[in-house]
Amino acid sequence: MKIVVGIVSHGHYNYISSNEELKKIAEINDVKIVIKDNIRDNKLKIYAEQHGFKYIATPATLGFGDNNNYIYKYAKNELSANDNDWFIILNPDVEITAIEFSKLIAELKSNTGSFFTPNLFKDKSFTIKENSIRYFASYFDLLNPIILKPINKPYNKDELIDKSEVEWASGAFLCVTFDKFGSVGGFDSKYFMYYEDVDLCYRLKNVGTKLFFLKNIKAVHKGEYKNRSVFSKHFRWYLSSLFKFLKTQSQSGVKNA
Repeated sequence: MKIVVGIVSHGHYNYISSNEELKKIAEINDVKIVIKDNIRDNKLKIYAEQHGFKYIATPATLGFGDNNNYIYKYAKNELSANDNDWFIILNPDVEITAIEFSKLIAELKSNTGSFFTPNLFKDKSFTIKENSIRYFASYFDLLNPIILKPINKPYNKDELIDKSEVEWASGAFLCVTFDKFGSVGGFDSKYFMYYEDVDLCYRLKNVGTKLFFLKNIKAVHKGEYKNRSVFSKHFRWYLSSLFKFLKTQSQSGVKNA
């Protein structure tokens, strides 16, 4: 079983080069780390090649989804990834120890599922939980901010048991078989940034692929949350993607479970 870890960098050299655990993970048998450079940073290219990572780049700047789709195709064509191998989508600002990653591999090998997400935290002591798993939003949820509630309702992780089924999880850390990722055509290119992870989880759910929460596998996400400022371009991208997803959801005719 091959594990392909795809990391998209858009000026994230410092995150990647300072992640000592990533170098240890690259030494685990059958693990291939692929760095997709979105800005063609020569420092990152040199660093990746020095540490046994696969480095790839494209002439054009791509969105989050298209970058990961490119990694998927590269892994299929150049790394001989087959349907039963695992594609791990990992943000450059996520850190997981080699020990935890080995536990993750053991879970992927022993389970019959084909789509998983680990437990993300904001701190290395694992005391501040990240709301990385949520319910799908609807048009009615657009009213939530009026009553100071999020549009996307988060799960209470304390109430979940290990391997609970959840609706969607952050694209910062997703584990999916090559077969299932390819079965829905990967990420939808209409999303440049934000909601491509929600959309992927939604489309996989609609073809019967359940997403399971690995509560006992822990990692740290140093998210920047740039979409939080209403005056930022990231917030505009967020809103645009949100409405694209809601439209897709309404057109699919499939109700949430």
